[in-house]
Amino acid sequence: MKKALLLMILVLLCLPLAFAAVAEEAQDITGRCEFIAAPASQGRKADMQDHSYLTYYTGKYLEISTPENAPCFGLYLCFAGREAPYRVDAWQDGAWVTVASDARQYANSFLPLPGIRRLRVVPDRNDTLSIAEITLLGEGEKPEWVQDWKPWQGKADLLVLSAHADDELLFFGGVIPYYTAQMQKHVIVCYLTDQTSCRRNELLDGLWLCGVREYPRMGVFKDIKNNSLGDSYGFWGEKPVVEYVTGLLREYRPDVVVTHDKGGEYGHGAHRVCADAMIKAIDRAADGAYLPNLGEPWQIQKLYLHLYKQNTLTLDWRQPLSAFGGQTAFDVAKAAFDCHASQRSNGLIVQDWGPHANNVFGLYYSNVGLDDQGDDLFEHIP
Repeated sequence: MKKALLLMILVLLCLPLAFAAVAEEAQDITGRCEFIAAPASQGRKADMQDHSYLTYYTGKYLEISTPENAPCFGLYLCFAGREAPYRVDAWQDGAWVTVASDARQYANSFLPLPGIRRLRVVPDRNDTLSIAEITLLGEGEKPEWVQDWKPWQGKADLLVLSAHADDELLFFGGVIPYYTAQMQKHVIVCYLTDQTSCRRNELLDGLWLCGVREYPRMGVFKDIKNNSLGDSYGFWGEKPVVEYVTGLLREYRPDVVVTHDKGGEYGHGAHRVCADAMIKAIDRAADGAYLPNLGEPWQIQKLYLHLYKQNTLTLDWRQPLSAFGGQTAFDVAKAAFDCHASQRSNGLIVQDWGPHANNVFGLYYSNVGLDDQGDDLFEHIP
């Protein structure tokens, strides 16, 4: 009886500690804050809280005051236009004092703050601040939907090269959520073409939903629409594109690479360029005499092309994944594609069937032999 009583007392004493260890999620206090725009600014507070990346505030700075009982412990910004380094100043003892800054130039950026009531967001350069969406958080744990991107570190297991934002979901389907979150592979998602600010925000929303936490590599080539490999190379230049792709292989050093169909899925020239440039880049990346300024030589182990008709494998995106609470990779890819609101009018959908099935790939190149089982991109990779 004494032992049972002692055990009960210990349990009761530990209960407050157990509850304290589970921190509450921070509350969104944005709607209760007062916004003071810079002179000659454009846009309204409502433009930064309408869940649209097409409306935004532009000014030399943005000043914010929080309610007296709700200091700000976190600031989440989704930028419009070109991202720039910025800082957060707090009003302390009659002067503005910098308390946080972000030099990473991410389209979506989160900064923890020390609990301040009057703050000002200022671009570090003599530039204009453009904010599409803003969220101020009170004390507590950062909500999971708030994107706190990390810079890339180390070597990649898998590199996904996508022509445009949303192609990584339409044509590669569950590759990103399955290998990133479920299989815990180190995945870098790279893009060929430059994106509008809206599409950058959308692609980050989709990748975050897929479990990606390291910032992707944005493309550098202006987006054009044509159905010819030659015309696309004629617009961008074949040499710059192949050098860009070769640099990706040397920088991220992936074992496995996945990219588009040689025929461009439905014939898109930029998709064709991704496949062609990657094929050309394999040997160049491994050749130490080729542009040593791009980094140390690197030999990939496998290249898979979407819909390639030799050495094919069909991946199953319909299995429940513990990393997503029982959702399938197909479910996650569809939900992530829904983040691309600006592209909903094009009629394309995420599908693992039909002529553009996003689960069918062919092994174009291998340094470790052909696949035997044909159900895993990493077959024969130690």
